[in-house]
Amino acid sequence: MVKTLDKIRYEIDESDNEGELFEFYWLAREYPRFYRYHIDHAEFRLKSIHEKYSIIRDEISKSAGANGHPSLGMSISNPITHQIYWDFEAYLMALSSALDLMARVVGISFPDQTPVSFNKLCAKKQLQGPVDTLRKAKERWVNRFKDYRDCFVHYTPADNRVYADVIPHGSESILRCKLPTNPNIRTVEGFKYSKKVEVLTYGATLYRHFSSLDKAVAKDIMKLYKKNEFPKRTKNLFFIGQRTR
Repeated sequence: MVKTLDKIRYEIDESDNEGELFEFYWLAREYPRFYRYHIDHAEFRLKSIHEKYSIIRDEISKSAGANGHPSLGMSISNPITHQIYWDFEAYLMALSSALDLMARVVGISFPDQTPVSFNKLCAKKQLQGPVDTLRKAKERWVNRFKDYRDCFVHYTPADNRVYADVIPHGSESILRCKLPTNPNIRTVEGFKYSKKVEVLTYGATLYRHFSSLDKAVAKDIMKLYKKNEFPKRTKNLFFIGQRTR
């Protein structure tokens, strides 16, 4: 989406001699910077989680003896495992912020003021085009992602003491940091877990989903632009998201 808005902005810069699209030009310049800020934050957190997994694996390998892996399963709780979950919570928040900024850019595909949050924009059933793309993502993966975000940010962490589980697997071992399969319960006592749901794997899957959505929305915007249907709203863009008394 950043590259698409840059391309549109450069073309407008050459053709808008009267300055009628000045506010859109500003939005197309500044919003990608905000958007990229949150994506960079998300990437940093995901890489940090991966690095901490590597640290734990190295520690296990050093202490496991000649085999290089524990013969029995074990669970580890230390400052590194806590940092993995802290990074994961921050990762969810960064992606959520990026989704809301994506919604604000999509919103100017329409002549009237639109909601500035992802969920509220998707709820406007009369809006189509790129909003349909957002809705598909919402149903496929965003709802679940926001369940985790809401649970961990507003209610409870994944457990009252977080662990990294080491599971023997043939000649190797698997490292996993568990996530509840039912985050909407929002209480540790009610959480259920599955071996298939864990922090790093889910985090990487989320990033792939987000990247696919970014490309799909960028494609929608460019199609509209080529048909002279983007942007449809070019005024009062400085005040998007601003609270009124």
